[in-house]
Formats: sequence, C-alpha cells, structure tokens
Amino acid sequence: MRFFPVFLLLTVLFFACQNQPKTASEAEQTSQTIVQVPQDFLDFYEKFHSDSLYQIEHIVWPLQGDRSEQLDSTHFEKRNTVWQQANWQMQHTDYNPNDYVLERQMLGEVMVIERIRTKAANYGIERRFAKQPDGGWAMIYYSDMQEMR
Repeated sequence: MRFFPVFLLLTVLFFACQNQPKTASEAEQTSQTIVQVPQDFLDFYEKFHSDSLYQIEHIVWPLQGDRSEQLDSTHFEKRNTVWQQANWQMQHTDYNPNDYVLERQMLGEVMVIERIRTKAANYGIERRFAKQPDGGWAMIYYSDMQEMR
C-alpha cells in the first residue's frame, strides 16, 4: 500500500514535465537566434533596408563576398567575388519567418554577422556589418544564396 502514493506522485511528475505545446510567440522565436545587438545597430538596420541611397552610402565598396556560380544543371560552386556599386540590388528584409531563420552573432562591440537561411534546406545568405571609425555602421561582406557551412 505504501508503494501506491509514491507511484502516483512519480506519474504526476512525469506528465507535468512533458513538453508543452509552443505558443505563437515561442514558435516565432525559434525562427531567430536572439542575440543582443546595440540599439544604434538596430536603428541603422531599419534605415539600411528602407532607404536605397542610405544603403549605398553604408556599404564599403567594392564589397567583398561570395557568389554561387552554376557549374552544370545540378552543381554550384562558391566563388570569392567583389560586388560593385553599379550593379547592386537593394537588400530588403521582407522574408517570411515561417520559411527562413535569422541568426545574428556579435563579434565584440564592432561586428555583427547575420545569416538568413531557409528552414527547408541548408541554404541562405550571410552578411557582415562593422562599426566604422565615425561611429556609424556599414555592410562589409555579402554572400548570396548558397549552401551554408
């Protein structure tokens, strides 16, 4: 008879510790790796994606990066490239968080590495932003859509 209360208590604890369904806000947070970035970066980031002239002025030209080049119908190769201002396409942040994951990594106080990858496969873009000597931020690296490593 003493065994029954212990068994009942263990059963209740077991079910209480089961994973609970995620709320909508918790599910949204799984599409982002939350990293504390400085407020001045967030202000820069918003303006960078809403103002094309501001974006052009806040990229270090020629912009270093990588480009995915198609070798044949099924194979791509990652190649170092230098992006030029003359053929730059404005960057936007209008991706669907249900399909993409945003990850940010801070390197000290002066660099933010951002990766936006698809949830369906291990493909995405990488961008790097650095604080400039004047205290502002600028994009210093861009890698277009390709397999993430």
